[in-house]
Amino acid sequence: MELEPAWVKVLPVNPIPIIFRQGSIGVQLHLLNLLAADGDGEAEAVIKQLRRAALASPEATRILKRQRKDGTWPVEASGQPEGAVKQLVLLGLLENLHALVDLGGRRSWPGVGRGLRALLSFQHEDGRFPLSYHQHACIGRLLLALGLGRNPAVHRAAHWILERQREDGGWLHPQAAGSKAKPPSCIWTTAEVLAFIARYPTLRVKERLQQAGEFLLEHALQPNTTTLLPDAATWDVLEEGSRGVQLFHGGTLKVLDGLTLAGFNPSHTVFKKLYTWLLEQQLKGGYYPRISGRDTRGDPLVTVRALEVIHRVETTRPG
Repeated sequence: MELEPAWVKVLPVNPIPIIFRQGSIGVQLHLLNLLAADGDGEAEAVIKQLRRAALASPEATRILKRQRKDGTWPVEASGQPEGAVKQLVLLGLLENLHALVDLGGRRSWPGVGRGLRALLSFQHEDGRFPLSYHQHACIGRLLLALGLGRNPAVHRAAHWILERQREDGGWLHPQAAGSKAKPPSCIWTTAEVLAFIARYPTLRVKERLQQAGEFLLEHALQPNTTTLLPDAATWDVLEEGSRGVQLFHGGTLKVLDGLTLAGFNPSHTVFKKLYTWLLEQQLKGGYYPRISGRDTRGDPLVTVRALEVIHRVETTRPG
């Protein structure tokens, strides 16, 4: 297996061998999927072995043990109206399935399959999941991560959110939807939507992706104008969690993820600035930090996500 591909040489330290020595099974699976994208047959063989071990891991076992027979997870909803309870159950599905994906979960796992069926039962006929736009997009990205790219439910979800793109290229946070003025779109809602639709395999929406990417690049490093992660320091939070608002973290790394999938590259001046900054954030030990400037140990899963962006940029450079 190639542990030092040419594209990783843009980094001062090659983190691939370090991740295989120190990373969890789930993180190693994410890295192996990246290496397999380069046609590494040996990586495919190791992936099959690790998938079985991932299902038996203590973390996955703990999450699946809490799952109810209907595929959902218990939520604290005492005193809440019925509509709010349904939303909490849907959020619980999103959070727990997201955590399982990070651990290497696949739709073939019995618990994941049950959870997916429960999740899809919430979708309206028009394609909408009954939450905010950024949560809808996060569900769409989760479904794609679990291999449902050809599923009609994902197709409807992608088209529903695309129909709500605004003239400035972004998407509006729901708290601003009732405003009589025309507020600017929400940076992090737009980043989440782009990370979803840019992954959808059959949409022919190059112009829409371009508009969304231009909106994000125009607002690079700025504070958000809505209540979703309003602080400018959010750009430095590279870790993407599995609970609550942590799902929408990822900062500059999440924006670059969507931009690279949408076809942007360092030929764009602002993209180059963000990408150069990302390369410079690698810590001496080889990992990338959870939060730039505030984490000296680093995180292997954040590092793999950074490697995915670097791989896309470096393997598509002209010449």
